[in-house]
Amino acid sequence: MLVLYNRIEVTHNLFQILQTIQPTQLYVAGDGCKAGNTLDRTHVYQTRAVIQPAWPCQMHTLWQEEHLGKSKMILKAMQWFFENEEEGIILFEDTLPTYDFFPYCEELLRQYRNDEQVFSIGSTYLRHRSRQKYKKRLRRGGSSYFFSSYATSWGFATWRNRWQDFTYSMAQYDNEKIAGIVANYMKKPRHRSYWTSRFNIIKKSNAPYWDYQINLHVWAHNGICIQPYLNLVTNVGFKGNEKRRIRHLRKNAYPIMPLTHPKEKEINHKEDRFMFRHIYKRAYFYLFRDWLKDIFPNKKEEEK
Repeated sequence: MLVLYNRIEVTHNLFQILQTIQPTQLYVAGDGCKAGNTLDRTHVYQTRAVIQPAWPCQMHTLWQEEHLGKSKMILKAMQWFFENEEEGIILFEDTLPTYDFFPYCEELLRQYRNDEQVFSIGSTYLRHRSRQKYKKRLRRGGSSYFFSSYATSWGFATWRNRWQDFTYSMAQYDNEKIAGIVANYMKKPRHRSYWTSRFNIIKKSNAPYWDYQINLHVWAHNGICIQPYLNLVTNVGFKGNEKRRIRHLRKNAYPIMPLTHPKEKEINHKEDRFMFRHIYKRAYFYLFRDWLKDIFPNKKEEEK
């Protein structure tokens, strides 16, 4: 499934990859334009017009008339997608996958279809690792991917039965329950404090924030996620971002096939610690802060 909004050029680049892959089933969901914004309306419809399969393909569309915003649109799109499919791959308009991303997802969807502890097949690896270093890792007996506490969402695959009860509402979790869920995954006090405070802020504001609530969903179900040892999807949406700590999240994508599977199904805490220090604690701090500004705008700015 592909989720769109209004980015014409990046959607075109992504569609060129889909033309090569030529999926036989293509689900496309598009958010609506912002009310009263004529330019946004034009960009929305031009972006949708990019998706014109010229190969044998059954295309399904969900075009939203009103603007929902990223998080609400993702939820609606996934609910629609899983009403029709048992499993599948999810991509967004501002992502650019390597061709190996698709067979990687397909193989792991089959591999862990009946293992309901595995919730998500991620595509993101944000350490600096070249293809040469990856091959060296395999020669030493390493695997192509690892198990993580964290669900990455720039391009991923999952199953209906893992996500059918996903919701942004956190009303069912009191503070004590949230603390208990976090403690099962985060052993260090500063990690527990970080995640508990983030979840409590989101619960208090009663607002959707996909990148955090997706992790709460996994942890509340005692799940784990898969992450590759090579980055498979480039988030081109970070290009040109003025904040260096956000720009550095834009990593090149590399081929990874064929896969070497890990011998044991255990969380790689070393990789998770890197994710916490360099992604959630640093780069995501700015993303989270910007999201809060959108939810709770400064009154002085509103009066200008």
